Amino acid sequence: MSEQQLEPFLDFFLYEQGVFVEVNGNIQKGLISNSNESLRYYNDKYLIGKFEIHTGDFVKIVDQNNTYLVVSEIDQRMNHNKARLRKCNQILIKEKPGKYIFYGYNDFGEPIYAPGETTYVSYLSIVENTVLDIETNYPITISENEIIAILQENEETLLEFKIGEIFSVLNKNYQVFGVDRFKPGLLYIKGRLN
Repeated sequence: MSEQQLEPFLDFFLYEQGVFVEVNGNIQKGLISNSNESLRYYNDKYLIGKFEIHTGDFVKIVDQNNTYLVVSEIDQRMNHNKARLRKCNQILIKEKPGKYIFYGYNDFGEPIYAPGETTYVSYLSIVENTVLDIETNYPITISENEIIAILQENEETLLEFKIGEIFSVLNKNYQVFGVDRFKPGLLYIKGRLN
């Protein structure tokens, strides 16, 4: 059966079996299925829809309380797009010191500044302490005091997660010692317990 012949069937399944998903703030209808790989370490899902989607987009299944990150390239066929989703499992916390506020002058005529209120910014992410072996496709645990985090690549994350920066996850502080941007739309950071 050709792709053109399959198109009406996909439309039917999308209409009958589709669920509402929120993709970067927009509600759409899409088909969600589990990945059919024998190794289920990540419990990835596939999303098929008739809407634009990109690597690094956040996807929330409306009836669930889970947010996923698109971790694959997008497979575009006819009028449908297919993407692989991985569930965000942690929130990275980044401390942002407040801007200094001018309070006046001291007795010597020098300006007095005091730090403003510190804010905390959270970033949905996928945090791992394992990597997959290329030959066996089995997970290998990395160093006990290191993690790998996958975030959406955008201007803010590129600015906030540079080498040497500190972030928190699970009430532990980590220092960024590696940043990879080899998949457009995704930012991989390596953190070492600080």
